[in-house]
Amino acid sequence: MGWWRAFHKQSWWVRWPIKSGVLALTVLLVAYPYPTRLLTHMRRWENPTALVNPDSAALAPLIDELRGRIPSDLPARKKLRLVEAYVYEKLPYAWDWDTWGVADYIPTVEEALEQGREDCDGRAVVAASILRAFGHKAEIVSDYAHVWVKTEAGETMSPGKRKSIVASERGVEVHWRNLSDLFRATLFGWAVFPLHRELIVLLVLWLLLVAPGTSWRWRALIVLLLADALLRLRAGGRDARDPIVWLQVLALLEAGVALVLANVAARRAGRSSGAAQGAETIA
Repeated sequence: MGWWRAFHKQSWWVRWPIKSGVLALTVLLVAYPYPTRLLTHMRRWENPTALVNPDSAALAPLIDELRGRIPSDLPARKKLRLVEAYVYEKLPYAWDWDTWGVADYIPTVEEALEQGREDCDGRAVVAASILRAFGHKAEIVSDYAHVWVKTEAGETMSPGKRKSIVASERGVEVHWRNLSDLFRATLFGWAVFPLHRELIVLLVLWLLLVAPGTSWRWRALIVLLLADALLRLRAGGRDARDPIVWLQVLALLEAGVALVLANVAARRAGRSSGAAQGAETIA
C-alpha cells in the first residue's frame, strides 16, 4: 500500500477532490447500478406529462373494467377515490430498488403495468392516464419525496401538503420556495434505502477518511461514529411527512465529529511517521 501512503503525502487540494470523486462515484453506483436508468429517469422528469398516456393499449383493459364500476352520475371526488383504490389494487406498492434495481425510476404506463407493482410515481402515472381517459385534466405533482395527481376536481393518490413540482401541458413548474423539501426528501431516501447498500458507502467513506498509520483505536472510533450516525439518520427520517428532526440533526452532528476526529487522527499519524523517519535518519 505504498501508493496509498504516497497519495496522502500530496497536498490537501490534490487529495480531497480525488477522494470526493471516489465517494461520489460510489454513491452513484450504489444508488444506480444501471446508470442508463438514471439517464432515462432524468430525461423523463424533464417532461413527466409525456408519460401520461390514456390511449395506451396496456391501459385499455383497466379502463374497460373501471367503466363497469363507475356509475355515470358518480360525483367527481368519489370517482377520484375509486380510481385511487383501483390503482392501489392493481399496482401493489414496491420500492424502485426491488422493482428496477435503482434508487428511483419513473416508468411509462406500459412498464408499470408489465411489472405489476410500483411506488408512488408509477402509480401516479397510471392513475393520471386513467383519469384523462375519463375526461379529467390530470397533472403529475411532487414534493420531492412523494408523487401524486392533481385534477380540476381535486387531488388524489395520497396527496402531500406542498406542491414543489407540478407537471402539466404547459411544462414543468418548480416552486423554488419549497426547495427545502428536497433536503427532507433526501434524508427520507437515506432512511428507507436498503441498509446493506448504505454500508458499502459507509465502508468506502471510512477507508477514504482514515490515513495510513492511523491506530486501530482511532479507526474503530471513527467507523462506530459513522455507523451510529447512519442508524440515527434512518430512524429519524422514515416518516417523510413527520421526520424526527432532532434525531436527524444529532446524526449529522455525529457524522461531523467523525470527520473532525479523522482529521485529528491523520495529523497524529503524520507526525508519528515523520518522527519515525527522523529517527531512522539519525540512526
